[in-house]
Amino acid sequence: MKKIFLILLICTAFACKKSEVDGSDITRYSWPLVSATVSPAMVINGKAETNFKTMAGPSGCLNNNYTLSFSKDGSYAFTSNGPLCDMISYQNSTWTKSGNEITLSDGLGHDTKVTLSGNSITQKYVFEQNGTTHTVTYLYTAKK
Repeated sequence: MKKIFLILLICTAFACKKSEVDGSDITRYSWPLVSATVSPAMVINGKAETNFKTMAGPSGCLNNNYTLSFSKDGSYAFTSNGPLCDMISYQNSTWTKSGNEITLSDGLGHDTKVTLSGNSITQKYVFEQNGTTHTVTYLYTAKK
């Protein structure tokens, strides 16, 4: 009985081993949005809210399989299957990578820096509303 338990324990340990993301080729993965957290919290309907994904409601783009994808030709796209989300065009978008920093150029003169760390990409977006500066931290994780 002890031998069977030991064999099962060893098999479980190997089965649960997480694979590392090959940071040298981010095009091998899709990068779905896992979370979008705003700080400081925003007041929505009288309640403090930090989950930026839910603020646009259930049909918002961030709540509907919002994914970042990189192509080998140097282009990228954000995709979502929410209503009207396909109206966002990324026809001239390009990306470059230097170390762990990825620069996203939208083709309209706007560059955004995101950071690759392990199997995650982090993006920060800063905006001001009613005199308060808010930062949204988007977290994407690699998926094969």
